[in-house]
Amino acid sequence: MSFESTQQALTAGASVAVAVGVAVALLQLRGQNKLRQIDLVMQLFASFGEESFIRHYQRVTSWPFESYAAFRESATEEDGISLMVVSVFFENMGLLYRRGLAPLDLLDDLLSAPVITTWKKVEPIWAGMRAEFNQPQWVEWFELLNNALRKRLEGMGGSQPR
Repeated sequence: MSFESTQQALTAGASVAVAVGVAVALLQLRGQNKLRQIDLVMQLFASFGEESFIRHYQRVTSWPFESYAAFRESATEEDGISLMVVSVFFENMGLLYRRGLAPLDLLDDLLSAPVITTWKKVEPIWAGMRAEFNQPQWVEWFELLNNALRKRLEGMGGSQPR
C-alpha cells in the first residue's frame, strides 16, 4: 500500500469517525433531553402524593356541585381553594404537555384517571367562571390535557373513568 493510499484511507476514516462521533453525541443529547422531561414531570408529580394535595383532590372529586350556579351558591372558601390547588396542578401538567416537555404517554400512565375524573367535576364550574369573568383561557391547558388523554384512550380502545 502506497503512502498516498494510506493517507486517503486515513482521511476517509477520520471523516467517518467524526460523523459517527456526531451521531453518538446527538443520540446522547436526545436521551438526556428525554430524561430531563421525565425528571421534570416526576418532580411535579411528587406533590400529587402529598397529604395536603390529596385532601384538596378528594374534596374536589367528591363534592356535589354539578353547575357553576350550585358552586356559587353553596361553595365554601375551602372549596374555592381546593378548586384552585387541584386545577393549577393539572394546568401545569397540561402546559408541560402543550410545550412538548411532557410526553402524553407518560402523563397517561401517571394521571389519566385523575385528570379525566377531575375535569368532569370542575368543567361546569370553570365554564361558568370563564363566562362570568370573560377569561376563556382559564385552565385551558388542563382542558387540553383532558381532551388529549381522552382521545388517546379512545384510540387505544381503553375504558375511561366515569
